[in-house]
Amino acid sequence: MQRAIAAVSFGVGNVQAKESCLDALLTDIRNGFSDRFDVYEAWTSSFLMKKMAREGYMYQPLESLLADLAEKNYTEVIIMPTHLTPGEEYHNKILPAAARFSGSFRRLSVMEPVLTAAAPEDFAFLTAEMDVFGLQELAEGEEMVLMGHGSPHQHNCAYELLQAYADSCGWPLHIGVVEHEDFPNQSDVIRRLKMKGVERLYLRPLLLAGGSHAVRDLAGEQPDSWKNVLRQAGFQVRYSVQGLGEQQAFRQLYINCLKKTINFE
Repeated sequence: MQRAIAAVSFGVGNVQAKESCLDALLTDIRNGFSDRFDVYEAWTSSFLMKKMAREGYMYQPLESLLADLAEKNYTEVIIMPTHLTPGEEYHNKILPAAARFSGSFRRLSVMEPVLTAAAPEDFAFLTAEMDVFGLQELAEGEEMVLMGHGSPHQHNCAYELLQAYADSCGWPLHIGVVEHEDFPNQSDVIRRLKMKGVERLYLRPLLLAGGSHAVRDLAGEQPDSWKNVLRQAGFQVRYSVQGLGEQQAFRQLYINCLKKTINFE
């Protein structure tokens, strides 16, 4: 019986971020599951696939990968999204592709994104001991701001649910999204910080890979980057552009989720 894990990412246009985050996660998966599964990779962003192809890195969309696996007579396929939340890429690209190939394998399962929740308490697996966001790196008097992506077309409740869970734990953590049409956005975060009287911040991406969003939207030199807007608002800001995929504790969330998906049936 041939079994495969199809790791599906949005993609990243920065080679260093690809190696330190996406490739590191794939290495973990291969180390943990290669005795039972062949591990393949697909991306959902056609723009990034074309960009990286010009630099010699070739990736294929999920439908193409599933067609190849069916042709090679794989009988069981686990689709593992590396997207953090069940947003537009998950609903509009991953789930439809899985549905189209549902009859091509004896078993085709789709893992939920690691930050999937219907209520704040669903994030109870994010224990303080795991410290997947690096809260232990905070200096005295600092609080952390995490900048996620969000959705321009459909509200993604994962971020506000995660914020509610962090608040219930008493974590010094504030979560916002890049997309102005979604919430909590940059303005929402600033209001929250001022209401709490926070002065010193550690700003980092709530993204698996620290690509262009981290370099440009979070830490760019343009006036509207999060770093500069927060400083203009009167906060002392320390920042990092490292994706969460650089932390083994965060990558472990994927391993745990993958194990549950494999053992579900």
